[in-house]
Amino acid sequence: MAVAKKTSSEKAFHHPFTPYDIQLQFMQALYECIEEGKVGIFESPTGTGKSLSLICGSLSWLRDHKREIFLNTIDQSLSDGEPEWILEHSRREKARSAREKRKQWEDRLAKVRAEEERQRKKCEDGNLPNKRRRLNAEDAGSKQDHDESQFELEGYYSDDDERVATSSMTKNDGIFSVDTLALLEKLKGGPVDTNVDIEQEDEVQVFYCSRTHSQLTQFAHELRRVNLPPSIPPEVDDDKAAADAVSNGIGSLEETLKHLSLGSRNTLCINPKVRALGNPTAINERCLEIQRPETPAEHKCSFVPNKENEVLVNDFRDHTLAKVLDIEDIGKIGSKIGVCPYYASRSIVKYSEIITLPYPLLLQRSAREALNISLKHHVVIIDEAHNLMDAISNIHSVSVSLSQLKLALYQLTTYARKYKTRLNGSNRVYVTQVIRLVNSISEHLKTVLERNRPAEGVLRPSDIMSGKGVDQINPHKLSRYLHKSKLARKVDGFIEHSSTESQGLGESKNAQRSSTPVLFQVQSFLLSLMNPSSEGKLFFENTQNDVLMKYILLDPTNHFREIVEDARAVILAGGTMSPMEDYADHLFPYLSSERLRTYSYGHVIPSDNLTAMPVTKGAFNTEFDFTYAKRNDESLIMGLGRTIAALCRVIPDGLVVFFPSYDYLNQVLTIWKKLLPNSQLSVLDSIQKSKMLFHESQDKATNTDELLQGYSNAISAGSGGGALLLSVMGGKLSEGINFSDRLGRGVIVVGLPFPNLRSAVWQAKIQHVEHKTYEQGGGQGMSEESRKLTAKAAGREFYENSCMRTVNQCIGRAIRHRNDYAAIIMMDRRYGIPRIQNKLPNWIRQNLVAAASEQPIERTIGDISAFFLESHLNAQLILSLVESSTDEMPTRLSKTRKSRGHVSAGYGRVGKHRKHPGGRGMAGGQHHHRTNLDKYHPGYFGKVGMRYFHKTQNQFWKPVINLDKLWSLVPAETRDAYVNNKKTGTVPVLDLLPLGYSKVLGKGRLPEIPVVVRARYFSKEAERKIKDAGGAVELVA
Repeated sequence: MAVAKKTSSEKAFHHPFTPYDIQLQFMQALYECIEEGKVGIFESPTGTGKSLSLICGSLSWLRDHKREIFLNTIDQSLSDGEPEWILEHSRREKARSAREKRKQWEDRLAKVRAEEERQRKKCEDGNLPNKRRRLNAEDAGSKQDHDESQFELEGYYSDDDERVATSSMTKNDGIFSVDTLALLEKLKGGPVDTNVDIEQEDEVQVFYCSRTHSQLTQFAHELRRVNLPPSIPPEVDDDKAAADAVSNGIGSLEETLKHLSLGSRNTLCINPKVRALGNPTAINERCLEIQRPETPAEHKCSFVPNKENEVLVNDFRDHTLAKVLDIEDIGKIGSKIGVCPYYASRSIVKYSEIITLPYPLLLQRSAREALNISLKHHVVIIDEAHNLMDAISNIHSVSVSLSQLKLALYQLTTYARKYKTRLNGSNRVYVTQVIRLVNSISEHLKTVLERNRPAEGVLRPSDIMSGKGVDQINPHKLSRYLHKSKLARKVDGFIEHSSTESQGLGESKNAQRSSTPVLFQVQSFLLSLMNPSSEGKLFFENTQNDVLMKYILLDPTNHFREIVEDARAVILAGGTMSPMEDYADHLFPYLSSERLRTYSYGHVIPSDNLTAMPVTKGAFNTEFDFTYAKRNDESLIMGLGRTIAALCRVIPDGLVVFFPSYDYLNQVLTIWKKLLPNSQLSVLDSIQKSKMLFHESQDKATNTDELLQGYSNAISAGSGGGALLLSVMGGKLSEGINFSDRLGRGVIVVGLPFPNLRSAVWQAKIQHVEHKTYEQGGGQGMSEESRKLTAKAAGREFYENSCMRTVNQCIGRAIRHRNDYAAIIMMDRRYGIPRIQNKLPNWIRQNLVAAASEQPIERTIGDISAFFLESHLNAQLILSLVESSTDEMPTRLSKTRKSRGHVSAGYGRVGKHRKHPGGRGMAGGQHHHRTNLDKYHPGYFGKVGMRYFHKTQNQFWKPVINLDKLWSLVPAETRDAYVNNKKTGTVPVLDLLPLGYSKVLGKGRLPEIPVVVRARYFSKEAERKIKDAGGAVELVA
C-alpha cells in the first residue's frame, strides 16, 4: 500500500504559478535539505519569489512526510502471520477510519469558513451565539485592595533542593510568572470539544521565523496562494493509482493548511484597560498582576481561558485554523469571540502545520519554554537571516545606567525597611545580597564617572563585585532566588502602591518608574552576570552626567546550538546572505561540512537589466579613497559631488546614494553647499538642476514615511529628472525598504562602512574571534607562528564580512522583480580589489563590469547613459518626446513613410513600377482606369450625382481643436494660477463656441488639472482624457 517515494527533482511542488528555473532549483535543494536533516543557508535575491519557494518546498515535504508516516503507521499496526487478504482488509479499515476522523475535522473547519462568508456578506457585527463575559474596564484596570501584605515575599526555605513552601515556588527558568506557567500548563493539553473527537498526535511542524510582524503578515498572504494535496492519500485500488492521485492532488478529502501566528501580549492583548498602558513591560506586568491567585474574582481578566470558557477557546481554535490568518486577524477573532488570543493560541500550536513567530520568541529559550514550544524533530526556517548573529547577540545583551541603579537601590532599601520584620531568614539574606551587589556596581560606576576615564571601555566582573561582602555571594543561588521569588515584581508593585498612597516620592522618580520598571532592567542585568565569561563582556560608556554599563554577547554559537541540535533541519534564508563564511566559522563551527550546506542562486532578471560598476576615480581624475584617514579631504568630497551631479543627468527617475555614516553625510552636505571656483553655483545647486534632493536625518523626530512619500511624489510628478535620496548604510532606509522600478533606477554606495575599530566593543569582538581561532589551531597541530597568523587573518575576515553584509543589503534595495532594471555603482578604490568583489552576492558579481574600475569617469558615465538610453529607454521619456512635438508629426509615425522614393521601384513614380503597368493596385481608378471601374465596380467611388440640392453651410460648421491647445485659450494669469495650485476650490470652464470651435479632438496631452469643456462635439478619446484629468464635458447646441 505504500506509495513509491519520488526524488525531489521529480516532485510537483504545487507552486501557484509557473516557477522560474531558479525557484525549482531552490525548492528541490530545500526539500532534500529537510529530508536529509541538514542545516542549509540559502541566498536568493529579492524579487525571485523566495517566500513562495520556501513555502512550497517545505510544505510539500511536510505533506509527503506526514503521508509516509500515515502509511507506515498503518502497516506497523498489523500483526504478522495473518493471511494477506486479512492484512489488506485491516489496512483499508484503519485507513478509512483515519480518513473519516480527518474528514470530520475538515468539515468542521469548512462550516466555520462558510459561516464567516455568510456573515461577511450580510455585514453583520459578528456576535456569536455563545455568550461571553465582557470585562469591566474599571475593574480590570483598578488597583488591588489596599492590603500591603500582597507585596510580601513568600517563604523561601532552601537553596539545596527544589522544595518550597508555596505553589508559587515552582521550577521556572523563564521570565514569566508562576500563574502564567500554571495557566499554560493547563492549556497544554487543550480542552477538547465533545462534539468532535480531535486527537492530535505529535507531528512534525514547520516553524517560520522573521524579524518583524509586518514581514510575517506578508508571509501569511503568500501562504494563502498555495493549495497542497492532503497528507492522507485518497482511497484507491492500486498503488500506482494512489501515487498518481497523491502527485496530482486528487482525492475526495480536501485538507486545508493549518497555520498559526504567535505574538506578544503587546500585539494580542484585547483587554482595553491593559492595552491602554501602551508600554510592553507595563502591559506584561499588569496582565500578570490581574491573574494572581490573591486577586479578587471581580478584578481578574475575564478573557483569560479557563474551564468556564473552554467552549470559547475551542471556537477560537476553529476560527483560527479555518483559514490562513495573520497576527491582526487573530487579534480580531479573539475580540469577536471574547477570549484572550495571547493565551488561547497556545492550545492551538499542536494542531498547526506551520507556525510563524518573530525572532525573540524563537531565539530566546525562556520565551520558547513559556510558550510551551518544543523544536524537537521539527523544521526551523529563519528568513531575512543576514542579521541572525547580530539578532542573537542583541536579544541576549542588556544594559543598565548608573541612574537606574541608584533608583533600584532606593526602591530595594525602602522595601527592605518596610518588610524587614515580615521576611523569613532566607529572604532577608538574599534581599541583603541583592542590595549589596547593586550598591557595589553603583559605587564602581561612580568612580568611573568621577575619574574622567575614556568615553568607553571594558569592565571586569571582579571590579564591579568588589564591594563589602559581595565576593561571598553565590551567583547561581542568587540567580535562582531572583527567578523564583519574583522580587522585582514585588518591589515594583510596592513602590507603585506607596506612590499612590503618599506624596513622598518625587514626580521624576514616579515618571521614570512608570515608563520602564527599573528593577526589571536591573534584574535582567544581574542575571546576565551569571553567563560564562567567555561568551560576553562588560562595557561602560560615559554619557552626559551618567554612565551606561552594557553586557554584550560576543559569541552566539551556544545560544543557537540548542536549536540546531533539537530541530530536524534548520534553514537560513535571505536575499543577501553573502559573505557566507561567517556562518560556518562563527555560528556553526561545530558542524561538519556534510551537515552544513550553502546555496546561492542568481536573479530572474535578464542579464542586460543590471549593470554593476566599481568606480575608483571621479571628476578631474580624483581618486576615490574613502578610508577613515582620507575621506575628510575637501577636494575628494567636491569630486564626489561633481561625479554624482553628472550621474544625475544620465540616470532617470530615482537615484539613491548610501554614505558610511550620518556624520559623514552631514559633513558632505556642508561642503557641497560651498560655491564652486569661478562660479555662482554650488555642487548642491548643480545636483538640484537635475533632480530634487532629499536626505535622511539621524533625528528621531524625522518621519521616514513622510521622507519616502515626498521622494516618491517627486519621481511620480515626472516634471523633471526625478529625485535624489541621500541615505546611510545601516540606517533606517538601508534595510527593508523597497526601491523598485522608478524609485531606484540607480544605487550608489560611497565608501565601505567599516565599524569603528577604535570602539571597545569591536576591539573585544575581534579579539574574541582571534582568540577562538588561535585555540582551534592548537587542536589541529599548527605551529605557534601559524596559529597567530591564522588568528589575525580570521579577525580581519570577520571585520570585512561585517562591513560587506551592510553593503550587500544596500545594493539589494534596487532590483525587486523580473522586469526591473537598475545601475549599481560602488565608489571607492577598494571595490576594485578582487577580495572585496568576491564578497558581493553572486548575482551582482555576474553583472559586474570589472573594467570600469580602470577607465576614466567620463567613459563610465557614457556606459551608464548607454545602459539606460539604448537598452532601457524610459517609457515616460518616449511619451514626453512625442508630446513635445505634437504640431509636427514625427517621420516614423507618418503613413507616407514608404512613399518617398521615386527613382527606383519604390512607392514613388507610377511609370517605374515594374510589371504594374498604369500603377500598382487601384492607381488611376478615377482617371485612366475609370472605364473599367465603372464597368466592373459600379459605385465604387460613391454615388454619382448631387447629394444636397440646397446645401446650407451652418449645419456643417465644425471647426476642430485638439486637447493640447485647450489651455492656450485660457488667459496667462489664470492659467498660471491653476497650474501652480494657487487657485483651489474652483475649476476653469471653457466654452468653445464663442471662441470659434465646435468639436474637440483627442490629440495631445491634457495637464492633470480638472477642467469643464463645453462644445457641440467630442471625440471618444477627447472625452476620455478630459475625464481622466478629473474634468467634465458638456454638450451645447
